[in-house]
Amino acid sequence: MGEPKYSKWTVEGDKKIKWICGCFQTTDGFFKFCDRHDETLKRAIQSQIDELDMTLIVED
Repeated sequence: MGEPKYSKWTVEGDKKIKWICGCFQTTDGFFKFCDRHDETLKRAIQSQIDELDMTLIVED
């Protein structure tokens, strides 16, 4: 399998960029984080989920 690539759409057009670590985006839109960034990015994502109020409490 080749090195994972990530495309970023910008006003200038489609720019190809390269990850400088082990993080990557899968072809179906999911992100996989390397050991170095995993905990930090998980905390960032969780705080955004809370801030954007994207969940609701479901009681069993």
